[in-house]
Amino acid sequence: MRQFAIVVLVAALIVPAAALTASGAPSSKDLALLATLRKQRLTKIEFKETDLKGIVKWLRIATSKNILIKKASLAKAGVEWEDLRWTVQLEKVTVWTFLSEVVCKPHGMAVKVKGNIVFVTSKADSYGKAVTKLYGISHITWTKTDFIAPEINLTPSGFTGDEYEPEIVREDDPLNNGDAVADLIKELILPKGWENNDDWTIKASNTYLIIRAPKSVHRLIPRALAKIASMK
Repeated sequence: MRQFAIVVLVAALIVPAAALTASGAPSSKDLALLATLRKQRLTKIEFKETDLKGIVKWLRIATSKNILIKKASLAKAGVEWEDLRWTVQLEKVTVWTFLSEVVCKPHGMAVKVKGNIVFVTSKADSYGKAVTKLYGISHITWTKTDFIAPEINLTPSGFTGDEYEPEIVREDDPLNNGDAVADLIKELILPKGWENNDDWTIKASNTYLIIRAPKSVHRLIPRALAKIASMK
């Protein structure tokens, strides 16, 4: 039953990359531009063997948005974007869907919104710069024990009952050490992010987690820890 509960929790909390498009704490400008991209529709899209520069140039004119390619970030991630070509025919699709899901996602790229600029960049760059924070987890890793309480029945004076039975440590508790909590955090929050970004790390003891990740990821850690603690 406990293993089933963990599986359900993981399914409920996994966060898609699209939720973290604006790295760090998004500003009002970031949110406004992101909302516009999700709402604005392109009446007709038609490309034949068009490269990324050509698509971005067309989108700038069609949307009146400042769209840039972060060449250095794509190169660092090993994305050979200059060799990519798109042949597409679509109608009445949102700018966000086309740029994020059609252009970027299939080729290991991502969209990052910052201020009044829309960046085509690498997935790692879209999350933002990694920072280190400390989280206490002793409220999760405490040792669960079973114990036999003394009888509450009335006994005569001088009565000697059975000897006290010591506490028994629960050995089936999957959350009794920091490594288990760290592994669960990685399953709950952007699993592929931890796999693909060497700069994202979690060091664990039975008392603390030292997590290095972007601010956008850190914002999700407290909620995930609270959910894990509720399972104890």
